[in-house]
Amino acid sequence: MFAQTGANSQVLKTDGEDMQHRAHDCFFSAAHAAKDSTIAWTLGAQAGLHLPLAAATKLQYDRMVALQLGHLDKSGVAELTFQGRHA
Repeated sequence: MFAQTGANSQVLKTDGEDMQHRAHDCFFSAAHAAKDSTIAWTLGAQAGLHLPLAAATKLQYDRMVALQLGHLDKSGVAELTFQGRHA
């Protein structure tokens, strides 16, 4: 449904089906996404930018790492959406 609307994104194109099927074979780990998200957010904050989406992204990947899900592909962020759905 989202693919047919303005909510379509590259993430939906590359990871949407993996998220639906819980197929989180690792191509780019959540741990690496947490690191990169932290770098991006920090650089933006140092430049005086308010980046709420970058902050939310960082928090979600940090949460995955804290839950021992950092080894999953970044698409594993879908596991945080539903209670009891952790891979």
